[in-house]
Amino acid sequence: MPYLSRLTFLSAACVSGALLGCAIPTHSTRLAAGPEPVNVQVRPGMPRTGQGAELLIESPGADSIVLESANGLDRYWNDGPRLRVALTDDFGDSTHTLRHAERRDGQLLDVLKRPARIWSCRQGYCREFHHEIPLKLSERNQHSVSLTAGWSTVFARRSITGGDRVVLFKEALNSGIWTVQGEGAGRNWSARAQGFHSQDEQGGALDLSRVVKHSGDMKYGLSMHAGVSRQEWLPDLSGPIPTGRAVYHVGIGPSLMLQGITASSQFGVSTDGRETLQTVSTRISANGNLTAVRQPIILTAEKVFAFGSGPIIARRRDALESLSAAVHVLDDFAVRVGVTSRRSAWPDEHPADDLQGSETLVTLGGQYSLTW
Repeated sequence: MPYLSRLTFLSAACVSGALLGCAIPTHSTRLAAGPEPVNVQVRPGMPRTGQGAELLIESPGADSIVLESANGLDRYWNDGPRLRVALTDDFGDSTHTLRHAERRDGQLLDVLKRPARIWSCRQGYCREFHHEIPLKLSERNQHSVSLTAGWSTVFARRSITGGDRVVLFKEALNSGIWTVQGEGAGRNWSARAQGFHSQDEQGGALDLSRVVKHSGDMKYGLSMHAGVSRQEWLPDLSGPIPTGRAVYHVGIGPSLMLQGITASSQFGVSTDGRETLQTVSTRISANGNLTAVRQPIILTAEKVFAFGSGPIIARRRDALESLSAAVHVLDDFAVRVGVTSRRSAWPDEHPADDLQGSETLVTLGGQYSLTW
């Protein structure tokens, strides 16, 4: 879907630009002044856990420069007035264990200062300096339940065409939509319930995943999906279009899970009481409020293909692609953007007169989250 692909690319570019910014910040420290200064530069200035950093030590006129961790475990040196080192987050760490920020007396202690020694040598004489290299620690996430509610503006473009691509219905409008989502994650399970309501579309769904096998942090399991939706915007054209009917969905299949992240592929059926379609779906959900280390983003992606009976290619088809992202600008408030594309086909008495429907939705709004 070219239109969806372009919107998806632009949305991802905007989110990435907002998160990454225009430049990587640096932090500079002068260890010695005078005619033989010693300068230390760290880029980025406050590296995070799992993130590397570039350390640059400059001392004009020096014959050699040495950098060593306080425990002597890591040591770097170079001839000349400049030493450039690519540091990892385990610099000077003999245990190689993942460290997390801690709270004491209500205060978050999230900066680890790693002591180091620096020597600047010239003509056999070395000056020794002590320096601390900072590391931003992430706080271990103890939350297992997240509840989110929000409101968004929806920009919709819809059309239905008949034989010879004659346009039978077309509209472009904007409206509002309310959304609510509850999600929980445990050692052996994960669950997500969601609902939405607008003036022309309503629906809700429940996703459950049960762990069957553990493999380190990765979990393999079985997932189930159940939902209902209603599209009231479909016009009554006295044909095969199911106007205003509630459609029920159910599916089951394998799933792959990490804490706060679930991916599943499912096979199932959908029915409105008059017709039944087979469905193949893929769903990915990543809730940063529930991951092992809390992340300021919530992502949801869904792709569903439903088809009826028919030789080779079914004439009755529904295809849905959806992608949404919510980026936290405050601790509990996030800006949400999403794009959805739906393509449908309804058979008529003559194949050449089959009806084709399309719907593209772009949403922009905000949401508030509670976690515990």
